[in-house]
Amino acid sequence: MTASATHSLPQADAGGDDVKRKLRGHIARRNLAGAANDCKWNALLAFMRGQPDWAPSYRYGSVTGYVSRWDTEWDYHPPFPFMGVEWFDISLYSEEHVGMLLPKKIIDHGVWIVPELARIGFDFEVRDRVARIWGYLPRSYHDFSPAD
Repeated sequence: MTASATHSLPQADAGGDDVKRKLRGHIARRNLAGAANDCKWNALLAFMRGQPDWAPSYRYGSVTGYVSRWDTEWDYHPPFPFMGVEWFDISLYSEEHVGMLLPKKIIDHGVWIVPELARIGFDFEVRDRVARIWGYLPRSYHDFSPAD
């Protein structure tokens, strides 16, 4: 994807004022404190959109209580505006079919995703095969794999 194509894609703050006002109401009522910002979310979007060979699955929990299904489309499907994201899960593994009688090959993408999450400066945790990024504090462990 070219740099100019990346700039035409929605960024973390995409969304109408009405939506943002409603989200601010949820955030205030729940007394949530910000752990991420648009700069960090935009860095994540740019990084994932720039991956040529594989895009990880993700899902998110909204400050409204909504939990999305898993998705792999990083251009137009992410939860815009990101100010509504309470937590954001990224799958760190993929399975590759090798042959009829052979077990699936598990590929660990955490080796390149986790360092990038740390570089961006997210508050995150890895459990099982998922990295959870917190958009707000206190941390929500809703539907997150138990710690080992």
